[in-house]
Parts: sequence; structure tokens; C-alpha cells
Amino acid sequence: MLSNIISSKRPVLYERIINRSAHTKYAYIPLKSANGHLTSYLTDIIFPQFVPPPYGKVEIGRVSDHKYVYIIKENIKNITVVGKCFQRDSNTLEQAWQQAQTEYLNLRFVRENLKTNGCHVVKPLGVNKHLAALLITEMAPGRMLDHYIGRAIYQSDYQQLYNKLGRLALFLAELHGIKRTRVQLSMQVPRQYLNKTLDSLERAPIDREDRTVIEKNASRWWEEENSICLDDFEVLIHGDATPTNFFLHKDEVIAIDLEKMKRADRCWDLGFLAAELKHHFLWRMGNGMAAEPFIGHFLWEYAIAYGDTQIFYAVTRRLPLYMALGLLRIARNPWLDWQYRKGLVHEAKRCLKYGL
Repeated sequence: MLSNIISSKRPVLYERIINRSAHTKYAYIPLKSANGHLTSYLTDIIFPQFVPPPYGKVEIGRVSDHKYVYIIKENIKNITVVGKCFQRDSNTLEQAWQQAQTEYLNLRFVRENLKTNGCHVVKPLGVNKHLAALLITEMAPGRMLDHYIGRAIYQSDYQQLYNKLGRLALFLAELHGIKRTRVQLSMQVPRQYLNKTLDSLERAPIDREDRTVIEKNASRWWEEENSICLDDFEVLIHGDATPTNFFLHKDEVIAIDLEKMKRADRCWDLGFLAAELKHHFLWRMGNGMAAEPFIGHFLWEYAIAYGDTQIFYAVTRRLPLYMALGLLRIARNPWLDWQYRKGLVHEAKRCLKYGL
């Protein structure tokens, strides 16, 4: 996406082939384009927010093959920012621009209202419609939560993961506490999300029988809506709580990717994060039950941070529904083994049928 709008003039720009291994030597490939708008935008608008010119060579590395997210580095002044393109083959520029503006405004709103020490979101630096609806933010310090999950699994560094989950629980409690409302919860949104997810999974890895069982198991949640939803209200949620959307640096949590932020059930964040923990322990070590102590710790720390331990019981009552939705979402990922994806679907069925 950026390769279409990068100039080979002024500071020379390159695309960086990023491998997730820390030991890989990175290669750099020149990007050919006669369009200098991106270069001008970086040097005229973004970089001066850090230090004055002149600026040197800029290197641009795409974070992964399936995301239009880029690390942008200026080599003389050592400026590093992140660029996210919202225009894709599947949407129009106007749709992409609306999404880019939404995330930009969401980041600004949370930065203005999240006052607790150690709880942050990345600073938005600029948004440009004509550069594929490009959003530029600061680079978050620290490591992703994914890193600490890996250390717990492969190096038995359990205490550090407990500590980081406690910090993340505090962040989410503070986010959920911004401008509280008395809007009653509803099962309509999770019901719609389940139908949409099942539609996408019917291509693989579920069949018609799987779908029938899932819908039957889910029906009791819709039938019990009144009793389940009476003891809580909508809050401001992150909306995409995955281990790669939270950076941890010392005692700080820095969140990224607020495109899906909205007011909804707090269990969207808590349940999806719990599903991610379950998935990572199951995927990396073949033992999903090993995630349970970390999930329980995370939820209890959240209740303490929120200032109401009774919320723990309200949350754990609804959590299996949202864990099931999170597991089904993960099962959509085509890079996961087909049989493993079937296992995630089975675990989602169990959550819906039996709860915790």
C-alpha cells in the first residue's frame, strides 16, 4: 500500500522486510515511485513534532504480510513512528478515511481522559486522507503482552506474566471507568457477532452440524438475557483486546489500535483477552488448562482495580460467552493448522454449553 505513494527522491525511502525473529538480519528494498507526498508529509508535518530539520534517510518496514502497518525510521535524528494505512482492496477511500479519523479521535479522547499513572495509549501524530488514509502515531516503548506469554510458556517465567496481567487489568479498569453510563447491557450485539463469525467460519473449519450445535448452545445465553444483563452497564471498551495491542514497559501499559473502541459490555475486552490466553497456552504447549490461573488472576486484579470486587462475580458469569466468541474469532485465522482450528471451535462449544 505505501509502495504506491513513496518517493525515491529527497530522503531515500526503503521498505524493510521484517521477520519476527530477533536474530534475523533485515534486508532493505528500494521503493520506486515518482510521488513525493509521503516524504513531504513526514518531513514537513510529522518529524518536526520531535526535532527540527534537516532529516536524513528514512527506512520503512512493513510489520507483517497481513497488516498494512509500517515502522518508519529516520536515521540521523533517530525518529521512529508507526504508520497504519486504512485503505485496502476491500474498501473505498472514503470508508478508509472515516476509519482513520475514528481511530485518530479515539486516541486523542482516551489520552485526554485517562489520567492514571502508568496507563497510556500511543500519541496520534497525524492523519492524511490522500496517503491511503494514513494514520501516524508514536512508537510504543516496551514489549507486547505476547512476549511475556511466550516467556511464561517457554521459560517458566510465570511471575512476570502475572505482574504484566495485573498492570493490564489496571489499564482496562481505568479505560472502562471513563465517563461511566447507566446504559443497560444487551445480548443483541454478541448475538449478531456470533452469526457473522459463524458465516465466515462455514468456509472452514466448521460444517453445518457444528453451526447447529453452537447456535443451540448459545441459545441459553439469549434466553437468560434479562438475568445476565441486570447487574452491569455499558462501559468504554478497547474493542480489540489481543496480546499484540498492548505494550508493557516497566510498570506502564501502552495500548494501540483503538479503531474498534466503543461502548459495550466490559466482557468484550475481558473475555477476548481470556480467550487469547487460552489459545496461546493451547497452541504453544498443548495445554489450555495451564492458562486458567492467569485468567483468574487477571479477572480478580481487574475487579480490585475497578474498585468493586463484586464485579468479579458478574463478569465471570458472562465471561464464557465472550470467551467463546473470542475463540471462534481466532479460529478464523487461516495460518493456524486446520485441526487446531477445529479444536478451538470445540472449546468454544464447551464454553457456551457449560460456562466456567
